[in-house]
Amino acid sequence: MPVKKPESRIGSSVHMKGLKVGAAGKAHRSLQVNLNLTPMIDMFTILVVFLLLVFSASGEILFQQKDIQLPKAFTQRPLERVPIIGISQAVILFEGNFVEDSGKVSEKTLPDLRIPPLSKVLKGAAEAFKRDHPMPSEKERAEKWMEDAKQIIIQADEGVRFEVIRLVMMTAANEGYSAVNFAVVPKGGKAG
Repeated sequence: MPVKKPESRIGSSVHMKGLKVGAAGKAHRSLQVNLNLTPMIDMFTILVVFLLLVFSASGEILFQQKDIQLPKAFTQRPLERVPIIGISQAVILFEGNFVEDSGKVSEKTLPDLRIPPLSKVLKGAAEAFKRDHPMPSEKERAEKWMEDAKQIIIQADEGVRFEVIRLVMMTAANEGYSAVNFAVVPKGGKAG
């Protein structure tokens, strides 16, 4: 293809001297950007302090339900993060989600000592644990895995009937959760 002589272009008659100077001026600007680090350091400091206040030093993440008044105990040990069943005088919760009304739970209405909605939820949680945490092949780690798979925490209000707590424990045991821990408030203060 032969080279053609340059001809006038569309819009070449319009003088854009100001635009050309502005565009050329930007090319000569410094490309150095100054970043003020003081506000950024302040922000990160506030985030670190917030996270330290929210999570305890032991790493426990146990949230107490608003309508559950935990019983007080003289002795306690720190709990690990495992599935939590909350039992208030009104409802039974699993991980904060509604499962059943506490008033409907009694040995007369449930002669097999199993709460069907809770049983279904616990079975799903056990399957999710096994899916998310496959059983290791080494013997020591496999034993620890078996212990972790059986753990559950019960947060029961101190005014809940024992019959309801017993049925929850029986349901958990039927679904393979044999290591039941109760969340309590130490005589000195915070939940554990």
